[in-house]
Amino acid sequence: MRMILDKDGEVMLDDLEGLLSRLTDAQKQLILLSAKSKAFPDNNTLNKVATLSLNISAVEALIADARDQKARPVKAND
Repeated sequence: MRMILDKDGEVMLDDLEGLLSRLTDAQKQLILLSAKSKAFPDNNTLNKVATLSLNISAVEALIADARDQKARPVKAND
């Protein structure tokens, strides 16, 4: 699978890492707010945390693929 490349043909690692940072920060904030409230988080908060977790995993996988792609030489027929 070929990664999505930016206009210069470079793998979008910086963009992906920025997105990962924003997603993890949002998840941490929700968890910290839940911890401060001392009450069990409501379903909406739990769903947001779970959704963020899935998205974080997906972005981490794309980053790993992008790093692997950068490390591999490009074949003539790719």
